[in-house]
Amino acid sequence: MQRLSMTLFVMLAAWSQQFLTTVLIALLLCASEAKAGTIGADNRHAIDQYAALHGLSSDEARKKFGASGRIMCPFNEASAFVLYKANIVVTARHALYPKNSMIKYAGAMTITRCAFEVSDGKGSTWHKVDVQSFIHPDESRESWDDPFDWVVMRLSEPVTEFEPYYLPSRPVSVGDKITTASIRQGDFLPDDWNERVLGDCYVRSVENTDGVIASGLRTDCSADKGSSGSPLLREGPEGLEAIGITTSGTSSCRKFNRTRCYTFAVGLEPELIKAVHKLAGD
Repeated sequence: MQRLSMTLFVMLAAWSQQFLTTVLIALLLCASEAKAGTIGADNRHAIDQYAALHGLSSDEARKKFGASGRIMCPFNEASAFVLYKANIVVTARHALYPKNSMIKYAGAMTITRCAFEVSDGKGSTWHKVDVQSFIHPDESRESWDDPFDWVVMRLSEPVTEFEPYYLPSRPVSVGDKITTASIRQGDFLPDDWNERVLGDCYVRSVENTDGVIASGLRTDCSADKGSSGSPLLREGPEGLEAIGITTSGTSSCRKFNRTRCYTFAVGLEPELIKAVHKLAGD
C-alpha cells in the first residue's frame, strides 16, 4: 500500500509538472501574439456603411480614403497608403520583413517584387513598387511597441486615381480624433474581398521612445490582422493627413483598460518624414 501511494505521488508530481509546463508555454504564446482586438466597443465599419453613417455617398468615401490600399510581396500582404506624393507608399516594416518567434526581424530577406493596389470599389489597379527604393531604420526593438517598424517605398509609376494623404500639419496630441482605413481584416469580413474597413477612434497616449518625440502612439482603435501598415488619419487644414502607421496591438479587450488594452502605431517622426522627402526627390 505504501509503495502504491508513493507511485501515485510520483505520477501526480510528474503530471503536475507537465501540466504547469504546458500552461506556461500557452501563456508565453498568448503573450507574444501581436494580434489586436476589440477595445471596448468595436468601432469598425465597411466603407459603404461608414459612408452612410457620415453623410457621404459610397463614391465620396472611396475617393476620400482612396490612398489606403494593399501592399503585396511574395508570401505576404498588408495595408499601406500613399503619402505626400503620388508615388510614395508607406507601410509597417514587419509586413515586408516578418518578425520571427524571437521577436526579431527576419534579417537579410531579398524582396524581388512587390505591388500596391488601390480600389474604387468596382475594380482594382495595381502599381509596381521599385523594390530598390526601400528606406527603413536599421534599428529594431524586441517589443511589439517598436517605433522603428516602418518602411517608405517608391512606386515605378504614380497613383493617378486618388490623392495622397498629407503629412502632419501639427504635433499629435492625446485626444486627437482619428480614423483608420485598412484592407479587410481577419475578424472583420465584409462580403467583398476587396473591401476597405474604416473606424473612428482617439489617440490615448503619445510616447517618446529613445528620445524620439511622438515616435509611438497608443489608440483605442479596433483592429486585427490585415490592419498592419494602415494609416492613422486626422482632418487637417488641407484634407486628411497621416499621423501614424498601425503596427500591433494587445489581445482582444472588451472592456477598455488604459494600461493594457491598446492598438499601437508608429508616429510620423522626423526620420520617417525625411525618408519620404528623400524618395519624393525634394
